Amino acid sequence: MLGEQTHMYGNIFEMKARIVEYLHQELGFTTIAMESSMYDIWKMNKNGFDPKVFNNAIWGVWSSSLEFQRLVNYIDDNNLKVIGFDSQINNVAQFIEDFFDYLETTKIALKLDEDDFGIIIEGVLDNVTIEEEDIKYKNYEKELKRIIEQLNKLEQNDINYHWKQFTKSLLACSQDAHNNTEEILTNDFGNKNNNIRDKQMADNLLSYIKRNPNEKIICWADNIHIINDNSSIKKPIANEFVSMGSYIHKELKDKSYSLATIHANDSLIDLGTKKWHKTPIKKNSFEYELSNLKLPYLFVSSDQDGMGFTKATRLLNFIDFTEARLDQLHDGYLFIQKATLPKLETKTDSIETSAKQLTLTKKIEQIQEGQSIVLKGQILNKKTNQPVPFANLILKKEEIFRVADENGNFELPVRKQMMQTTLVTISSLGFETLEILLDGLNEKVYLKPKFVELDEVVITGYLSPLSVLKNAITKKEENHPVEPFNFFRYGKVLINSNDKNQLDLELITKDEDEGYQSPYIITQRVEQIKWNVNKNPKKYKYSSQFFAYRQNAIRYANILHKRKYKKFKLNFVKSNNKNNDETYIIAFETERNKWNYTNRSYPTKYSGKVYINKDNFAIVKVIENWETTLKKQEIKKHFKGYENYTDIVETTIKEENICVYSQINNNDKYYATQYFRRRYSESINNENIRNRRIIELDSHLYDFELKDVEDIEYEWREKDQTVLNRVKYDETFWSSFYEREIDKESE
Repeated sequence: MLGEQTHMYGNIFEMKARIVEYLHQELGFTTIAMESSMYDIWKMNKNGFDPKVFNNAIWGVWSSSLEFQRLVNYIDDNNLKVIGFDSQINNVAQFIEDFFDYLETTKIALKLDEDDFGIIIEGVLDNVTIEEEDIKYKNYEKELKRIIEQLNKLEQNDINYHWKQFTKSLLACSQDAHNNTEEILTNDFGNKNNNIRDKQMADNLLSYIKRNPNEKIICWADNIHIINDNSSIKKPIANEFVSMGSYIHKELKDKSYSLATIHANDSLIDLGTKKWHKTPIKKNSFEYELSNLKLPYLFVSSDQDGMGFTKATRLLNFIDFTEARLDQLHDGYLFIQKATLPKLETKTDSIETSAKQLTLTKKIEQIQEGQSIVLKGQILNKKTNQPVPFANLILKKEEIFRVADENGNFELPVRKQMMQTTLVTISSLGFETLEILLDGLNEKVYLKPKFVELDEVVITGYLSPLSVLKNAITKKEENHPVEPFNFFRYGKVLINSNDKNQLDLELITKDEDEGYQSPYIITQRVEQIKWNVNKNPKKYKYSSQFFAYRQNAIRYANILHKRKYKKFKLNFVKSNNKNNDETYIIAFETERNKWNYTNRSYPTKYSGKVYINKDNFAIVKVIENWETTLKKQEIKKHFKGYENYTDIVETTIKEENICVYSQINNNDKYYATQYFRRRYSESINNENIRNRRIIELDSHLYDFELKDVEDIEYEWREKDQTVLNRVKYDETFWSSFYEREIDKESE
């Protein structure tokens, strides 16, 4: 059992890889057991070891590191066997489909609704939450236990063995999500009743060993998972922690060996905020004494004098020190004086370059505020006279963006000289966009509905919104690409803070998409760059900062999920645009306010529209909309740990996501050809100061390559390909590109 501290140090990964090489070459070890999904690595092994698939199957903390690739290459070159033992799952969507297919093959019939059962599984494995709106947890858990009983009765061949372990792992993950409100990062948080994951990981490994008694296995894991015995610990909770290693040590005795890694770093980086935190070494601790030896590396055996005493160490918690018998925790220790972050080939900072409306009401009031005036009004639905909540008001040239509140009220700050010459664009999902001179604004601004709502149940041909959407979802594989392909992306990025553009960027990337059924994000390489505004070159450095979000609705939107779509309120709507006559347009919304449906960690209203081709039920457009206002207590709950929200008492968030799909290259499939995303946030802090921020991401996809697809490396963190300044501004390219774009628009 080969451990590591905090999953984040490159030279520890490299050292462990070298130990694996030694164990293989000198001691005959041939199997690597990774602290990663047992299911995903088993799935990979069906087609033989593949470095790319393996890196996708394991956790990104390793696959993103250059040092870890030494191990990947060694496994590939020496034909070593690889297994997983973690109860968690990486490719959740595929697991659920395979699980149901397996139950059908073995004639184990579900006693609960399959779709609702699948929704709970997805919530557990994707978001560590239990969805109880359709099935209560106790009934869900009871059904899982019943399935396991049925699996125990089957012949224990290889496939039945693995699916029994996968199902037991699913049960463990479910119990973990139900019982533990805090993630178990160290054994300080996991007592004997709640540390379910370690128990199941031990079961996965021990059951494998029982079936393969002659294999010599190297187990790659975190230090806390490979503790032999923590009975010497007096600290509450930590002394009840039952690690995977303790189960294995009890079962195998001297046939197992626990080797932990330890370092003397006096600071720790938070990978989320990229900030360093002090972690001073406690005087007379294990780390303190090893550090004072002034050796860069050291092996320490527990089988020697001086190790049989209680000593302070942070082996159990990577920040705090705990008193424990070191010879009982692990059989040996590998000490590194200075642990280093993984090599990611980061480059230098980016280079900054040069920079007719209804008149039914009275004129809008102009309130003087210093050198500016504030226009206050309300946006209403022309048909119903009801407020239009969260409508957008944009003066893009003047770098002013606003969003109306939930009652349609808005405040727009402008300069007086802008009134006669400046246009404001007002838009909202489901309404025609209005463009009007500021001087033409009335106190009440009316937007015309873009759609007419039709009967919820029946349309021509006796089709309901539910049946049309079901057809489109069923035919996703038939109508949309599932094989890898390349394309070029013209991306335009605009970031505005408090009415000043912080970033205005245009770039060309070459991207690889694994197909819309793949759970993996699009990979890309920066090809061309044009800086219009960049006021913070140290912050905006990588294309992955903008284009690594959940952009493709067919892949990510829960309204198109094969089980969840039935949980949405659906209505047919008719567009006033005749170009939409050949499409079914379905408006959707949901009252289910959790990640499982909204893909947002905070409460939000989620709604939108899906456009479906009438001939073949291909999805041709998806519009998603999120609208929310959160008060202080909700912010504290849902943005805990986010430094930017510590003093915020109220925030409004409005998001839009639009995906357009078209046939390309005379291909029957419908590919995404445009992504558009806009996120507006307005926050008020304790001092009643307002801060506004908007990000707009507009992507046009072109020159698709369906054959001889280039494999573009996935970059979990910033490396070489997504670095923006890997290329310089090319005036000749951009001049010709703009001409091309104009031609396309005229067509």
